[in-house]
Amino acid sequence: MNRFRWGARDRGSVTAEMAVFVTPALILLAMFIVFCGRAAAVKIDLNAMAAAAARSAADAPTPAAARTAADQAARAMATGKPWVCTTTTNTGQFRRGGAVTVDVSCLVRFDDLGVAGMDATRRVSGSATAPIDFYREGT
Repeated sequence: MNRFRWGARDRGSVTAEMAVFVTPALILLAMFIVFCGRAAAVKIDLNAMAAAAARSAADAPTPAAARTAADQAARAMATGKPWVCTTTTNTGQFRRGGAVTVDVSCLVRFDDLGVAGMDATRRVSGSATAPIDFYREGT
């Protein structure tokens, strides 16, 4: 009578496969989720920065003052963040009832996440348009 069943020597092989294949895959998945969360948070922050800059530009009396106000508002919101940002203000419709559009583009570092093979920086941008009050004085 044979006491051993076929496959009895394979006992525990699933555990070894889990350790070798599944654990690294789960770690990579977790790192990807953290990267996506960071990228989404940065995009939300940049859209908020662009919206604040556009509101400031829309309240300015002249197109030149609008560009300065947008730069100052974006710089104030980027204070304390390790980003390098540039703003572009479109004042082509700067008149009563018109609109002003501000684009904010920043170089954001992702190298602190430790994802191998990923560039250390990514360019992320946000945009917002604010209406210029029709009943304002000036322009």
